[in-house]
Amino acid sequence: MRYIGSKLSLGIAILIGMTELASAQMTPGPMGGPMGPMGPQTPSGEEKKEGVAEAAPKTPGLLPTTPALPPPKGRRKRWKLFEMDGYYRLRTDWFKNFNLGFNDDPALGGAPFPRALGCSATALNHPCNDSLASANMRLRLEPTFNLDEGTSIHIQADVYDNLVLGSTPTDLSLAGVYSGSNLPPVGAFGSTQAPGVKGVNSDRDAITVKRAWAEVAVPLGVLKAGRMPNHWGMGIYHNGGGRDPISGTYNYDADYGDTVDRVSFSAQIPGTGLRAMIASDWDTTRLVSNQTSANKGHEGHPFDLDDSDDTNGWVAVISKMTPPQDFKDAVDRGETVFDYGAYFEYKTQSWDTNLTGFTLGGTFDPTTNYVPRDLKTYTPDLWAKLGVGAVTLEGELVGQFGTVNHLDDLGVVGKADIRKLGGAGRFTWKGVEGKLRLGAETGFATGDQWDNTVQGNTNIAYANQLGDPSICNAQHTCTLTQFMFNRDYQVDLILWRHLVGAVTNAAYAKPFLQYDLTKSIMFKVANVTSFALKPVATPGNSVMYGTEFDGDIGYYGNHIYIGISYGVLFPLGAMAHNANDSTVQGPGYTWGTDANGNPNTGDPGTAHTIQSRLVLTF
Repeated sequence: MRYIGSKLSLGIAILIGMTELASAQMTPGPMGGPMGPMGPQTPSGEEKKEGVAEAAPKTPGLLPTTPALPPPKGRRKRWKLFEMDGYYRLRTDWFKNFNLGFNDDPALGGAPFPRALGCSATALNHPCNDSLASANMRLRLEPTFNLDEGTSIHIQADVYDNLVLGSTPTDLSLAGVYSGSNLPPVGAFGSTQAPGVKGVNSDRDAITVKRAWAEVAVPLGVLKAGRMPNHWGMGIYHNGGGRDPISGTYNYDADYGDTVDRVSFSAQIPGTGLRAMIASDWDTTRLVSNQTSANKGHEGHPFDLDDSDDTNGWVAVISKMTPPQDFKDAVDRGETVFDYGAYFEYKTQSWDTNLTGFTLGGTFDPTTNYVPRDLKTYTPDLWAKLGVGAVTLEGELVGQFGTVNHLDDLGVVGKADIRKLGGAGRFTWKGVEGKLRLGAETGFATGDQWDNTVQGNTNIAYANQLGDPSICNAQHTCTLTQFMFNRDYQVDLILWRHLVGAVTNAAYAKPFLQYDLTKSIMFKVANVTSFALKPVATPGNSVMYGTEFDGDIGYYGNHIYIGISYGVLFPLGAMAHNANDSTVQGPGYTWGTDANGNPNTGDPGTAHTIQSRLVLTF
């Protein structure tokens, strides 16, 4: 049946529907395990007293955050009209040779990371510095308005979100006005900073409201509506970029976070230990009236200019989940705890608006740019976690399947099939009175057979997600198989975190060790060795991406987290730029030569990083 456009009726149906499952476990930090690079991903709520707790009551209730995983009555916070949570974060980064010794000029084939600007300067023979250093900050505010014990409104706002310190200097004579034409003639003549203004001196406003949603306890369950975080499982695909309701931790080093416009209803299935959710998502509403000059100001509130080009999602979740402290207490008592769940998403889009060349507030010509798409995807996401004795096992497997029948406007004739897979698993053993954690993690993400555009720019921002039109058109079909982990699922410090951006077209193995030196000081080391599943899609047409060693030491206590991390990457053949030899690399490889006669080829160089973190939580 054709989607009529308004989701109001579906939202009403959801009120009588089933239930929402808890968004599952939050992404681990870059080193894996329960702590990020700056220190621990701390449990929410008050600190638990030492000793093994008795079994807590299992009465369902309403969480004051997005998931529907209920805290037991004995551990609920006392009701308050207003609560303020959040953190202040200051980070420093030192990146050495992240371009692996290659030239990042796209005309020469590109590089995994930008070089210093001075490397392209010709004045006075400026030396090329292979390191970049900077500091950035963020103040995150997460207020909650509790109208009563079952009704609440939630907001997430960031102040100076990842603002690079020193990045908004001001002209002394213009009182804060900043533009290329009125900067001080010499940078050092400036003596103060201007507020960050989107489109003037920053890509975002000084204060950005990212999420706002409401939660209401109704007789049969919990209703949620608005713009909210979306998190599930280990977080390899859906990752909220903050609080993990299953492990009870918070990733203070997250930079992204999935946000969804959703109406959902959740409840416990009577007579079982299972909870379920049904939800309707507004994944994409294409052009809105206040985004075009022709319709701007037509109504007091903006409206969708067409229903058939919207991307609509329907989600169903069913799970058995134990609150994080209950999980730990039960395992410490010698019990076996097994949690599991399934998250299923169905997504459709009938038509699309090709926005090539369109600028915000401009005109849009639907006669040629309103195109058929006929997209359908099915995304099952399975998760499980087992705790028994000193051992914890956790895993997640995601598949995305579907078809896109029309991509003609993007140069692809014929349909494209979608067949993507990704997964991760982690084993952790705890000993020495809980101070020592030994474990291993492994994961994989399928890839496609074509390079990024440009091929040396390995970041997923340059991923060729629609394939090679010449191959697709010759076969009258394409199979799109490149799966990408969520960018906030942080596996390491260098390769996947920065040079690629997320695990894709790869398998990796990661042994790790973590030891609590004191109650407040933690040390952690890990090794990540990565392989390409489709070598032809790597710059060097080889299997081995490389091996990376990461270490972290952190202090945490009394709402203060301080940490420093060091990482070194030894890149191998997959990151190389082999000489232009069609017999080795095949057609399409064109590593260029710069004005000084230096070819952008060769073996990759070793990369290093030092990262420090200061986090104050409240």
